[in-house]
Amino acid sequence: MMKNFSSYAEYESWTATFENASDYEEIPVAIDDGWKISIDMFTACKSYKTALRRFEKTFRVVSSDITGWVECMRESCESGCFEDTTGWRPAWSNDPEEIKAYSKNGTYSWGVEETAEGYWYLFLNISGIYASREAA
Repeated sequence: MMKNFSSYAEYESWTATFENASDYEEIPVAIDDGWKISIDMFTACKSYKTALRRFEKTFRVVSSDITGWVECMRESCESGCFEDTTGWRPAWSNDPEEIKAYSKNGTYSWGVEETAEGYWYLFLNISGIYASREAA
């Protein structure tokens, strides 16, 4: 059962209804504010491949872009890379102003992590051109 929100404020109001974070952490969550899509979930399984299949199956209804992103995540994991949080940044510059200007078109980050044996946490954040949205 996935929970879908249209803003971070809506998500935070929902989480405030729980006494402990552990009461809602196992509920897959999608936040789509019209510019950025943030999805994450925990799942118990033996491998990242199964975790990614479950992730894609859970969230493909949020956006048609999810399936392609999960395929890229799978290929990266197969090569031993289990996260990408800076790949959208310009490789030619560390100038904060240039990075800020570059990010106006959108950003992405994702990760696949085994937090305990057989327990996986997956997340994907895409915005702008990476989520098939109009550039700002």
